[in-house]
Amino acid sequence: MDTITLKDVAHAVGVSVMTVSNVVNGRLDRVSPATAARVERAVADLGYVPSAAARTLVARRSRLVGLLLPGRPDGVSLLGSPHDVAVTGALEATLRGRDHHLMLRGVGDARDVRDSVRRWGLDGVVLMGFTDAALAGLDLSPTLATVLVDADGGVVRADGGPAHARVRSDDRAGGRLAGAHLAGLGHRGLVLCGPVDGASRVVAERLAGFRAAAADAGLAADAVRVAHARTTYDEGVALGGRLAADVRAGDVTAAFATADVLAAGVARGLADAGLRVPEDVSVLGYDDAELARQVTPRLSTVAQDTAGKGRLAAELLLGLVTGEDPAPRSATVPVALVARESTAPAPR
Repeated sequence: MDTITLKDVAHAVGVSVMTVSNVVNGRLDRVSPATAARVERAVADLGYVPSAAARTLVARRSRLVGLLLPGRPDGVSLLGSPHDVAVTGALEATLRGRDHHLMLRGVGDARDVRDSVRRWGLDGVVLMGFTDAALAGLDLSPTLATVLVDADGGVVRADGGPAHARVRSDDRAGGRLAGAHLAGLGHRGLVLCGPVDGASRVVAERLAGFRAAAADAGLAADAVRVAHARTTYDEGVALGGRLAADVRAGDVTAAFATADVLAAGVARGLADAGLRVPEDVSVLGYDDAELARQVTPRLSTVAQDTAGKGRLAAELLLGLVTGEDPAPRSATVPVALVARESTAPAPR
């Protein structure tokens, strides 16, 4: 079947090619409403599909958005957690609904970012998975339409305002919910499990909220300890095995992990060590990923709207790219405690 061209549409309607181009590219102020309607009917009837390359030249925009994540070794997926998968899925769907396209890229330094933007003509970028310190090393341009997910960044505009939009969940409130839930169940030996090396603002906020809730419940400062682990199932299994001795000694009665995938691993490691969840020790996760409902026992967790993060990131970025909302804004998604089977009253 021959490809339908602008000339074919113009011939069918009896107008110029320029008139058809104006309608197809959204320049409706140059065409009467009646003519625009006739062109749109012909486009639909003939099955005309605009060339992406041609539209890029006309609009000087590629309609291509980059999702930039920390680079990983060859063969290792950039989307390393259920959280990242959920955010990415919602981001892509929202962009697609607005006739934009998503490109996934791993970057390690400022040169990688510049190369990605220039080589692919990206209209804007969303960055996810970076600490604030890592973002500083990327040297993001204040003029590049950018949305940061779960990070602050330090770039400012000439007027002193933030140069980039931001999307996050209320991590401190999430930590408070976790602490209040476990303290309310009578737990007095709490441990937060996650990447507690000080680099992640997200983890630091959740820990601060967790400690604040413990203090509100009258627990001593040393009732909350931390246990470092990267956010993977295998790290959780290993950590659960190490925590078993503290559980048997009565020093730990509940563990709060900063992601469901880590919590699932901790529960598995504790079970492998002969302990029962939640009879001997409670385990609480974060995110409310599908995994939380698939493991046994089903995970209690702090739910955050990961799909909402992706949608908001897309909407904020498109506002910057199109000029509909040119001032970078911040948005926060809510959190909520979801109690399931992995948490119970502290053992007596």
